Amino acid sequence: MRAWLAVLTGTLFLALWVPGCSDDNKPGPNNGDSGVPGDPDGGGGPTGDGGTNPDFACNVARQEGCGTGQSCHFADLGGGRTGSRCFAAACDVVQQNCAQGQRCTYAGVGATTERRCVEAGTGVEGARCTLAASDGGVEYDTCAAGLFCKDERQDDGGTSFFCRRLCHATTQCGDAGECNTVLRLAGTSELPLLCGPRSQACDPFAQGCTAPLSCYPSASGPVCAGSGTRGTGEACDFSNQCAPGSACVNTGRGLNCRPLCRSSGSPACSAGTCRPLNDNPGVGACIP
Repeated sequence: MRAWLAVLTGTLFLALWVPGCSDDNKPGPNNGDSGVPGDPDGGGGPTGDGGTNPDFACNVARQEGCGTGQSCHFADLGGGRTGSRCFAAACDVVQQNCAQGQRCTYAGVGATTERRCVEAGTGVEGARCTLAASDGGVEYDTCAAGLFCKDERQDDGGTSFFCRRLCHATTQCGDAGECNTVLRLAGTSELPLLCGPRSQACDPFAQGCTAPLSCYPSASGPVCAGSGTRGTGEACDFSNQCAPGSACVNTGRGLNCRPLCRSSGSPACSAGTCRPLNDNPGVGACIP
């Protein structure tokens, strides 16, 4: 398989809200479940000045905020920033709006990757898959419509490829789990989502997740996710960009990583005030 089939391990999280820090922390017009655990809005989230976060231009789960012929996807904005953007393409990988007998998928065309209608594959969900180059030099996988060929590490240390369901929201995954796996594909800034295993609940103060995952607060309570490295006060978009033991918090003055704490007991804040995090009972963040 070519390198453009790469996966970012773990779950994607948006920043959490700290109640009582700012009267401006109210739901914006594009809010709604994005389908990504820990993502409270999936679209243009509120900022401290009462506006919207410019990094998130549209709502991924609801597919709101884009014009005709466009769809909303999480996006690599460069400089380590992630947001959502409207992208124009020939088709939608979840709606599967191609002609009969074809499928919409991400195809490699030279040095770029784009969504286009191609011949439907035969690989069902969970089946092994590979790339199939067309006579025109376009490369795409052998999965059926609505699926994508994802690399997965095996117990023996090797890598195999399996057809997994594309999604915009968890409601589209059915029994397949949660819409929580992010693909980074060479040749495009789009970050499409796949259905992955349901996130494991955990204790953010015990950090009992299996490496390389760590425990982070989310809108559905603390869950295991891919570990970040950003320190206290550093800018962030997602909680699991922060180092374990912290979370990406909007205090009304922007999004940055803050240490986790208990409002009563240990760990306490060495600086600032421990304020509770929404939807995470007993878990707070140290706010200056």
